[in-house]
Amino acid sequence: MKTRQLILFSFLVLCSTTLFGQKRALTHDDYDSWKNIVNTRISNNGQWTLYAINPQVGDGVLEIQSLQSGPRYSIPRGKNFSFSATSNFVVSRVGIEYEKDHELKLKKTSKLKIPKDTLAILNLQNGNIRSESRVKSYKLASEESDWVAWLHEKPLAAKKKDKSDTTKKEAKKPKSKSKGTELVLLNMASGAEHRWEGVMDYAISEKGNYLYFEKDEADSLNPSGVFAFNTKKGELNMLNTGLEDYMKLTIDKSGEQLAFLGTANKAKDKDKYVSLMHWNAGSSEANIIADTVTAGLPTDWMVSRNGNINFSESGKRLYFGTTPRPFKFAYEEDTTLLKDERPDVDVWSWNDPYIQPMQKLQSGREKNRSYTAMMDLKSGKLSQLGNVYLQSISVDYENDFDFVMAMDDQPYRMQLTWDTQMPRDYYMVDTRTGNPEPLVTTKGRPSLSPGGKYATWYNPEDRQWYMMDIATKNISNLTASMDVNFYNELHDSPSLPFQYGSAGWTEDDKAFLVYDRYDIWKFDPTGKKAPVNLTNGFGRANDITLRYSRLDREQNAIPAKGEMLLTAFHNWTKQSGYYTANAGKAANPTKIIMDDFRFYGLVKAKDSDQVLLRKSSHTQFPEVWTASSYKLGGLKKLTDVGAQLNGINRGTAELIEFNSLEDGEKMQGILYKPENFDPNKKYPMIVYFYERRSSSLHSHINPSPSRSTVNIAYYTSNDYLVLVPDIKYELGYPGPSAYNHVIPATNAVVGMGFVDKEKMAIQGQSWGGYQVAYLVTKTDMFAAAGAGAPVVNMTSAYGGVRWGSGMSRMFQYEKTQSRLGGTLWEKPTRYIDNSPLFRADEITTPLFIMHNDKDTAVPWYQGIEFYMALRRLKKPSWMVVYNDEVHNLGKRKNMKDLSIRMSQFFDHYLKDAPAPEWMVQGLPATLKGRTLRYELSQEAPAEVQGAGQSLIKEKGKGGKNK
Repeated sequence: MKTRQLILFSFLVLCSTTLFGQKRALTHDDYDSWKNIVNTRISNNGQWTLYAINPQVGDGVLEIQSLQSGPRYSIPRGKNFSFSATSNFVVSRVGIEYEKDHELKLKKTSKLKIPKDTLAILNLQNGNIRSESRVKSYKLASEESDWVAWLHEKPLAAKKKDKSDTTKKEAKKPKSKSKGTELVLLNMASGAEHRWEGVMDYAISEKGNYLYFEKDEADSLNPSGVFAFNTKKGELNMLNTGLEDYMKLTIDKSGEQLAFLGTANKAKDKDKYVSLMHWNAGSSEANIIADTVTAGLPTDWMVSRNGNINFSESGKRLYFGTTPRPFKFAYEEDTTLLKDERPDVDVWSWNDPYIQPMQKLQSGREKNRSYTAMMDLKSGKLSQLGNVYLQSISVDYENDFDFVMAMDDQPYRMQLTWDTQMPRDYYMVDTRTGNPEPLVTTKGRPSLSPGGKYATWYNPEDRQWYMMDIATKNISNLTASMDVNFYNELHDSPSLPFQYGSAGWTEDDKAFLVYDRYDIWKFDPTGKKAPVNLTNGFGRANDITLRYSRLDREQNAIPAKGEMLLTAFHNWTKQSGYYTANAGKAANPTKIIMDDFRFYGLVKAKDSDQVLLRKSSHTQFPEVWTASSYKLGGLKKLTDVGAQLNGINRGTAELIEFNSLEDGEKMQGILYKPENFDPNKKYPMIVYFYERRSSSLHSHINPSPSRSTVNIAYYTSNDYLVLVPDIKYELGYPGPSAYNHVIPATNAVVGMGFVDKEKMAIQGQSWGGYQVAYLVTKTDMFAAAGAGAPVVNMTSAYGGVRWGSGMSRMFQYEKTQSRLGGTLWEKPTRYIDNSPLFRADEITTPLFIMHNDKDTAVPWYQGIEFYMALRRLKKPSWMVVYNDEVHNLGKRKNMKDLSIRMSQFFDHYLKDAPAPEWMVQGLPATLKGRTLRYELSQEAPAEVQGAGQSLIKEKGKGGKNK
């Protein structure tokens, strides 16, 4: 009923806007029906595209569209969709209708009785659709064939027979104890079909030449086992049978080898041992190739059931996990103690590598940790590559090098408590012997060239790029003699600056391509040739950042000659587009397109030059576009989802400039205005900020309920201005830095003459929430403020824990975003001076605070400290706490609630709207869940009456001195 009413309301609104030419403002009711385009794909032959158009709540539709002026198909509620490798079919799961699902859940229907997904198979040649009900999953051959396999859900229980039915009863079938279900294999082109019962897991090879599956035990005559089905011959082979469980079916690239784990242990056994099994096409059965007695395995170790299994691309090697056998302490084996007699205690030791909260979060991973081992499938030799010291092994599965890279960070883990940029020891491990050889200790992250000849890394300590010749172990500094910065030139925190990255290597390890802020440099690994600026300094000369865009998804090296596609972004105008360059020579890049839009998501078909991309601006929805090649000739729009904006008063976006109070540097910000903006009118304005945001000028903002911040689309549609200024930071003074940018940016817009300076507000979340709290202690120019998850007391927050990661919060204040540059005992005045709590008595601005009770980033008690101070000082303030929510809201019901309360708060102070009941009377715990108190009250909030009203009228007289 609610949906029908919403449709009728939308129809009436559309009619009224069409008839009278007026555009309406967005409401919070618009969010659910607002559509977006997701999961855009292009077929391998470049003739088709598919994408889903989904509302935020409700039923979406999968659209399949010809790129050659052919037909167009739709599959309502399509999800998890794919093209077949031949581009002749589309396979998609289809979900239950939203309204039906909602209705069944309201009736508290058992999950077993709620309809399951359907599988839809669309033939693109004739438009025919085959449907299969109650499908749990499906898998497609990714290359060359049209084979698809799917696994059904358990069938519904048969309905009880009516006692009055006198028809003859069928003989009862023996009851199977299998937990498996029906597996179906279908050749979508020929129609050939095969079915098997009792299947637990399955895998299909890339080429579709083999299907492998595991069956559960049905009865004594049908034991569990692993099977291989040859799709060309139609032959089924049993590879192994009789074990209790099988897992991790893994196929090599050819499809003719299978590896898997098997165990004879029952589910109730405490200690479970597995064997690694291998089968090769032509063999009669799978063989055990690794278990507890295999040569090469460390003493008292075993094959891990938790490790990943991977073939190398050649199929000659098999990588898997091993682990020490279970060990029991005498105390845990003591059967004379009751649970109530065992103490529950955490011991926080000063020299623990990780602090206890981090240990707890990682305990599951540590208990299940496995260590990389390699089996040479020709010789049968096992090499143990990883161990308790070398826990991190990096394997290049595309090559069979005689070594792998390894990393050990254990000597430096204690440092993680206060500095996330800790050094690591890197090794080269011989794949034949398992012996490690030290390479380098660095805070960088060495990576191997595609040909395995070199390792490269950026060292943030000296801000230089390095290269090691793997054969000689010689290390060279690539950038030391250059007068160009290869580190972030805008870096403004006490941490070490990051690099701009690299494009990768050209073919045969001939050259390494590195980015500076604007351009791409080519380095000769032999050192015989001087570095070359491939883009000829064009980027720096024109303030354009150029980056390599990889079109071939399977390419692991950049062609040494020929065109490279580059993305381009103008750092001041925010235009974006594409250029081409050549890896073989230095020259100015050639422009393809450069415009006042955001271009992104360009993808090329595997077997065709046809491309898809997205194009957006703040006012233009990011539709799907296509062109015949990456040169973007004949660029054509495929979708028109932006039509939902028709009849809506949307917003516009423009850049503004202001001068920092810190050093006078010219800075930028984005000013969002209502579409029907009138320069002769005075508007209320909300200032939102978080670091630097001006690069998002052409990002399209959909109306959606807020996770924590103002939804700009909603506020501009409702006649607000929204200003988003960039902020740069002076080390040690994050609060004053915010003041030195937010205030002049605000004044710059006020000076344009269309802002009601008595009706301005600020809002921010997390780091932005902290800055909001700081600013209201320094200025009374804002009539209202919204602070989400603000740190208000850096002295108490410093020694806390980020519960989401288990890490100490120290690093954030000493090194990263909080930018204080020292410990609490080294620089105590910085912690106090930058903490809003110590000047809470100077606040005159009404505050709306959100801080959730399961916040894993900023301690919830920071919000409580702020609220308690404001309450004690009788400052108008409200704090919303969403139960069991983390830093940013995740539950849609809470996002909607926050959006409504935040807009009511700002409407009251910036538009003189009546206060809602929750602001006037609160929401007592006894009424929680019974009412939301959104209704507008005829009263003003108690603490805003009288003197509070005159206080608000005095806003805009200027900020207090820094």
